[in-house]
Amino acid sequence: MPSRRAYLAAVASGTAVGVAGCLDGAAGAAPSPGTDDSTEWPMRNYDRYGSAFVPDAAAPRSAPELRFETALDGTPRGRPIVAGGRVFQSTWAGIEAVDAESGEKLWTYRAEDDGGASYYPPPAANDGVVYAGTEAGLVAVDAESGEESWRVETDGNVTASPAPGHDWEPIYAATDHGEVLQLRADGEVEWRATVYGEVTHLVTPNVAGVTGATSGGEVFTLYQGRGLWRKKVPGKVTAIAGESGNDLFVATFGGGVLKLRTAAHAGRTAWHAERGPVADGALVLADGAVFGGDLAGVDRLDADDGSHGWELGDDTYSLAAAGDTLYVGAEGAVVARPLSGGVGVGGSRVNATRFRYGIGEDAAAMGVTPADGAVFACVTDPGSGEERLLALE
Repeated sequence: MPSRRAYLAAVASGTAVGVAGCLDGAAGAAPSPGTDDSTEWPMRNYDRYGSAFVPDAAAPRSAPELRFETALDGTPRGRPIVAGGRVFQSTWAGIEAVDAESGEKLWTYRAEDDGGASYYPPPAANDGVVYAGTEAGLVAVDAESGEESWRVETDGNVTASPAPGHDWEPIYAATDHGEVLQLRADGEVEWRATVYGEVTHLVTPNVAGVTGATSGGEVFTLYQGRGLWRKKVPGKVTAIAGESGNDLFVATFGGGVLKLRTAAHAGRTAWHAERGPVADGALVLADGAVFGGDLAGVDRLDADDGSHGWELGDDTYSLAAAGDTLYVGAEGAVVARPLSGGVGVGGSRVNATRFRYGIGEDAAAMGVTPADGAVFACVTDPGSGEERLLALE
């Protein structure tokens, strides 16, 4: 990180630096604010690519107002899912549903054979159905009533959030025993396959097949239940996101961030940012960059070559982007930043914050989701013991 003297020296060079575009974040066409206030966020990281970015979503860009704040029954796990006018929040108590406009609590789904606190990964929701992973298998829950429609038993706990294929057919799920399933929307299992280790992430960036990652540090692609390729990466996979084409971005615990080729060059490393963020849960693909956050802050990496753009503070637990804004679930606040990171060198920047909404000194925003003209955040507060869901607009 440059010193204050280095930053002032860069600014002092004034016109020459500005015209040359040497201050990172100052050059290039700026992304536009979103205008659609009816967008949804139907799965863990928005789309089947796992991009965590909605280009056309309208969401607050200046000091927001509170739409609602609703108490949760359990500690939140992962970001809120927003679809069909409802918010579905996975917690240790189950899948909790609330009205996206009023915050009214609608129902809580808990697997019948769940005897205690359990891990429910963020669900996926489409066409009135919520697909949820449980310790007993994958279930389909009616979005209106919260009643279970069907269940498919699995070998182990469902640990990866359900991922849909093109146009939501088929649906993929995976477990801590390494089982990967392809199902029809009615619950019919089309195939089962087994990989080595706990599967933590699934994406479907290609027309067919599914790409996944394991806690043991492997990335793989399956098609019709057969392995097409797999790649060992330097650490537990904490997030993956794909682009339409030949690129897959992988964040690891302690091993940085990698860009992998797929298709004919499957598994080949295009670049490796060894000092890249842990990015627990999500990488954001937006504005020609890869964004990731961890307890050191938010990092911006160039998507083409992996070069480091900037790093900004805040203990970061969740990231999402909409329009021209990056939303950060942080310690004590929900923070909005321009995707450019403002103007400056490295972490020494100006105009790098659009708003900072305080949620309590001891609280943390564990998941943020821009949708429905608002930013939804699930908050845990060890100090008060209160768990809550809030919406900012």
